[in-house]
Amino acid sequence: MSDSNNLVRGTFLLTMATFITKLLGMLYLIPFYSIMGGEENLALYGYAYTPYTIMLSLAAAGVPGAVSKYVSKYNALGAYATSQKLYRSSLLVMLGSGVIAFLILFMAAPFIAELQMLAAGDGAHRWSTEDVTRIIRVVSVAVIVVPFMATWRGIFQGFESFGPTSVSAVIEQLIRIAFLLGGAFLVIYVLDGTVQTANEVAVFAAFVGVLAAMGTLWYFWRKRKGHIDRMVATDDTDYDFSYREMYSEIIRYGIPFIIVSISIPLTLFIDQLTHNNGLALGGVPEQYHDAWFGMLNLTTHKLVMIPTAFASAFAITILPFITKNYQRGRMGDVHEQIRMMVLMLLFFVIPAAIGMMILSAPLYTSFYSYNEMGIKILLFYAPVSIAISLFTITCSIVQGIDKQNLTLYVVLIMLAIKAAINIPLIMQFQTVGAVMGTGIALSIGVLINFVIIRKYGKFRFRPLLRPLAEIVVYSLVMLLVVELIYYAFIFNVDVSEKLNSVLIMAVAVPAGGLVYLLLSFKTGLADEILGSRADKIRKRLKVL
Repeated sequence: MSDSNNLVRGTFLLTMATFITKLLGMLYLIPFYSIMGGEENLALYGYAYTPYTIMLSLAAAGVPGAVSKYVSKYNALGAYATSQKLYRSSLLVMLGSGVIAFLILFMAAPFIAELQMLAAGDGAHRWSTEDVTRIIRVVSVAVIVVPFMATWRGIFQGFESFGPTSVSAVIEQLIRIAFLLGGAFLVIYVLDGTVQTANEVAVFAAFVGVLAAMGTLWYFWRKRKGHIDRMVATDDTDYDFSYREMYSEIIRYGIPFIIVSISIPLTLFIDQLTHNNGLALGGVPEQYHDAWFGMLNLTTHKLVMIPTAFASAFAITILPFITKNYQRGRMGDVHEQIRMMVLMLLFFVIPAAIGMMILSAPLYTSFYSYNEMGIKILLFYAPVSIAISLFTITCSIVQGIDKQNLTLYVVLIMLAIKAAINIPLIMQFQTVGAVMGTGIALSIGVLINFVIIRKYGKFRFRPLLRPLAEIVVYSLVMLLVVELIYYAFIFNVDVSEKLNSVLIMAVAVPAGGLVYLLLSFKTGLADEILGSRADKIRKRLKVL
């Protein structure tokens, strides 16, 4: 199978898996929101997850992505024994790293909680420092095993095998959600427990899900180990790196991966440290602070991360392919893969973001309840998903062309801009200002990445312009259709009712998607972007 076919196949596998996990991660919030009783009760969940995500990225130390790149690089050179030596030891290193990170997060929980409560402003709060400390300590248990599991996925990806990552991700999410919802329901409605305890059970579900994912990866490893052993037996190279040399290279690869992986969590953490103070300085009454923060950091964020699921999958898929071709000097293939992945990403993300904007009211109401501020935040957050997606994939491309050291400076610039403009924007535009700050900072990061790709990857962006213009035009036509359907409904039904909102979504989303796909397939845009996969889709969906 050619690199292009492998790339497209791997992309679709990971895209579908990531989309399913993100969709499940969004859908579970409907019953979870109902069980917990509103945004304010969900704020505690958000207080725990952001420091957990940051520590997770530090614990993994960029090794999963670095291992994927390392294995891909030396497999391309036929040095299978070298890649085997690395990935065997990396699993043990990551297990040790997870234990150390768990101890650090567990012991630092009171300090992190105090910092978050100080940032929340003065006065009485729904949650105390002790509450936040306890829930951070509960979720910290998952840090022990996640780096090991993520590195195992990176090994598979280095062998250009994306099925294990895809299947394990879906199983992890299913088990996590089942434990989370079942546990929270039992605590509140059967055991008559507190919302605090229900939140703690909910975050502990992360650990249970990871165990399920590791069992899945073990199943695939047993099936493929024989093939990998035969590859190692064919290694006739004379590469013989010491562990010190290997990990020096891994560290060089890993540090940029750390920086990139924590960039989005750090933007959320900046929001945590500045949101409530910014609202206080802007004169917003304190009773709104935690509820609006819950909307920003959890409810709307979960919805917006659906279209960005494509970026996560594409970034994981493209890295080993660009690395391999760049190492072999096949710059024509590198350029074609960059073009294909950027266009494929935008082909999905642009219409999704535009659709979320116009349908922000029924979308938010369908999943939660009608709330003017939540809808307003989602309206502004939806287009930011394009910036998040492009930032993710362009960072991966920069790493693939061996300029990963530059991503450090890109992320630092992006975070500095976010930190500098966040409070002034929140004072002026309330919670929406935090969303604007994220969008501005990430957009500047994307532009810098494009400059790096053009300079060092010798990539020309002119071939992207025509298909990109088509994507925008067809998305606007789709927007017009969705808007007409939406307004036909709101003149006859009350959008603040959940059932009416679900009905609007059930009609408008399929209609808009069908219009966009018809235009894309009839004009040949889909064939240009998706290649042979477009014909397979066309045969399955006769209407195209």
